[in-house]
Amino acid sequence: MPSQNIKNLLIVEGEADKLFVKRFLQRERLHLNLKVQPVTPVDIDPAQTYTTKGAVFNVLENILKSLADGSIERLGILVDMDFRESSRMPIKQQNLDQLSQKLNSHDFSLRQQTNDDKGIFFENDEFEYPIGVWLMPDNQNEGYFESWIKQNIDASQLANWQLEEAFINSFDEGHFKPHVIDKALIFTWLAIQPKPSQDLSYCLKPEDKKPIGKLLDNTQPSYQNFKQWLVNTFA
Repeated sequence: MPSQNIKNLLIVEGEADKLFVKRFLQRERLHLNLKVQPVTPVDIDPAQTYTTKGAVFNVLENILKSLADGSIERLGILVDMDFRESSRMPIKQQNLDQLSQKLNSHDFSLRQQTNDDKGIFFENDEFEYPIGVWLMPDNQNEGYFESWIKQNIDASQLANWQLEEAFINSFDEGHFKPHVIDKALIFTWLAIQPKPSQDLSYCLKPEDKKPIGKLLDNTQPSYQNFKQWLVNTFA
């Protein structure tokens, strides 16, 4: 749980997500006094580097107690939208239903807004701040963290991107399940950098710390919207 002097808490699915968010905050110079907490942090279980979205939702009951007693004041939830399974309702609605099931019982209700481009919020009149939710990549489309990165790749990367996209597409049909294509693309793209990496946060390092310069375009709408959500939730 957060220390006494940090009352802004962002819950994420795993350690890789935590590192990505921390690098994003550094890159954008966002001083939000924010603790980024995986459900199972590596200092508790070094073997557990990732969890699941279900684990994030299940831990909310205890987190909400910390809101109620003032241990934390602002709460954010960052998880993947994921992909819809056949014959089930749209995946966004599945996520909202699961969140509502956890939060409605504590009198937090979904804010009605024209669109969710800049985040999803649950409000309770007894609390000053709403709970902010971000479903990667953009609160609307199916996908993951990797899908958000794909949306924001800098134009200078286009030539390399086309080469590795052709490589992925060269595999026999069915080699990759449709819902993992974005993951295959992003990790291949990271692997062909002059300094190969499998760390998603590598693309957020300052340009002078990488041998190839800019990897992400911070002017893209989904990039700016995610930044604004962090500010709206925690500032």
